Amino acid sequence: MKFPSLQHLKEEAITAAFRFPMSLLCAFLGTGLAIYLVELDSVEQNLGLLHLLLTLALGIPLFFLIDIFAEKRELTMTQRGLTWIGTVGVLVLIYLSFPSENLPGNTRAPYIRYLVYNLALHLTVAFIPYLDRGQLTGFWNYNKALFIRLVVAVFFSNVISSGITMALGAISILFDVDFEPETYAHVFLLTLGIFNTWYFLAGIPVDFMAEAALETYPKGLKIFTQFILIPLLVIYLLILYFYGGKIILLWDWPRGIVAYLIIAISVLGIFTNLLLFPYQKEKEGGWIKGFYRAFYFLLVPLVVLLFIAIGIRIQEYGLTVNRYIIALMGVWLAFISGYFISGFKSIKTIPMSLAIVMMLSSFGPWGMFSLSERNQLVRLENILAENSILVDGKIKNQVTWELTSTGNPRPKSAKNRNSLDQKQLNQVNSIIQYLENYHGLEGLRPWLSEESFTVLETANQLELDRSKFIVESMGLTFVPEYEANLEGEFAISKSTFFRFELEKSEAIPLSGFDQMVPFVTHPDYGTGEQMEVLDGKDYSITKPVSIRENLVFTWKGTKVEFKTSEMVASLIEKNGPGENRTMTWEDLSLDQNSDGRAFRLIFKRLSFQAGDPEFERIEALSGIILIRENPTPE
Repeated sequence: MKFPSLQHLKEEAITAAFRFPMSLLCAFLGTGLAIYLVELDSVEQNLGLLHLLLTLALGIPLFFLIDIFAEKRELTMTQRGLTWIGTVGVLVLIYLSFPSENLPGNTRAPYIRYLVYNLALHLTVAFIPYLDRGQLTGFWNYNKALFIRLVVAVFFSNVISSGITMALGAISILFDVDFEPETYAHVFLLTLGIFNTWYFLAGIPVDFMAEAALETYPKGLKIFTQFILIPLLVIYLLILYFYGGKIILLWDWPRGIVAYLIIAISVLGIFTNLLLFPYQKEKEGGWIKGFYRAFYFLLVPLVVLLFIAIGIRIQEYGLTVNRYIIALMGVWLAFISGYFISGFKSIKTIPMSLAIVMMLSSFGPWGMFSLSERNQLVRLENILAENSILVDGKIKNQVTWELTSTGNPRPKSAKNRNSLDQKQLNQVNSIIQYLENYHGLEGLRPWLSEESFTVLETANQLELDRSKFIVESMGLTFVPEYEANLEGEFAISKSTFFRFELEKSEAIPLSGFDQMVPFVTHPDYGTGEQMEVLDGKDYSITKPVSIRENLVFTWKGTKVEFKTSEMVASLIEKNGPGENRTMTWEDLSLDQNSDGRAFRLIFKRLSFQAGDPEFERIEALSGIILIRENPTPE
């Protein structure tokens, strides 16, 4: 093997800079911006810069595609410059599609579209020089060169990055030189963003017609395909076929995860077949050629299983963006299987069809966002209408609100005047929280009073749970997302979830007490309380697990048992099942005397499961305990 000289590498780098100047410009700007973001304390406060980084990252393959197309079509420099201007305009539109601020009302849709565009763009890179019919050998060799160059570029980048990082570590240890942690991130970003991109671009074939004449098959690629990919693929296929046999024998409906496995294995199989393409013309191909022809027949039963699995999920829980994508991949796999089974042989159809399908799915009334939003709104409408909660297009018994001095909504009318059984209540909560995450809540505006949405839009957005506000405005009980989604075989709780919190603006009187002990007996990862605080100097806390147990506090050898089980029962009786609300400190406090000392427990947060004794448990407790050493005699 002959290694390239430094002069040759220099010439390749210069050639790549002239061939793909805009891609390299995006790589340099993106890398510089990424290094700058690493230095910032909070990326969330600089959301616009993060979106600019995503846009520049997309610009690398987009300008690469444009330049390859320009070379293939032999465009003039003027025409090429015009395509660059148009491409910049496209990137500006993509940047503007992201939310301008980090607000609770933002949805995931712009980021999912970005991923779809990225996938479609990389697929288009694979076939853009070969839009004309035929030229399959040239198409395969071109993509082989891209694949090998990418693998080598990533490998070299990781070696360089790791080597420099270890060298800095050695200098730090041996010479007592302190490097900032960000320095190591800078090294990684520079090698990945600039070296990796530049090295990859330097290896792109220049003469497409000459590339089409190549007939060599790399030995390493042949070994990788024949002795690694194919055996793995056969194992995965056998697992799925045995699982299909289990379904037939036991009539056990397929689990939702099987759809993801089928898609992953199908894509792996198609990728393997693409690597095996040259063997169609080789006499010594043997069993490999047989596998190439048989794979698409083997794929048909798996596609049927995929449609059954995703069909069950859609029938039970409606259409979501994720389920739309799975169903769409099933349609595409069915098309590809039928295409090759029917005798067609153009492997260009694989990336071309998938790119077209992905792009078409990202917009329009047939797209993943419009269709899934309509489906979930119809499901929600049917549940509410069947239970006479939605009447003549309006929610009855709506809760009216007012804003407190801190900007938090406070109910002016009675809550929970509408009711649903637990399954339907979970479904309503799940749908509303899904809509907030993926589509926004504007689709619910016609059902509620304009006053409710005015409060929603003017309230303190950092403190407001938007889904909870909408559910409670409908006169229903709010159920957190992880509770609402506990369905079927995955359900681990048959109880109702309760959460009571101390009003954030509530002042806690400390007069008359000598000491204060904070505690967190169960971390609450949704609120940032991630570390248990159970003991310290002179004290310890025994945390209750069940709602029927009491919290035990030991202070300087004195044990105090607070009747938390009685408090839980009282809160349930007073506030009703599933209530989520803020309370005063008096409502969340307990007093106890022992050994000449007075103790007061005040909860800041108290959440638990109650209802079915088998599943009752404490979820999170936090608050303070006040101690008075010499209480005044009564």
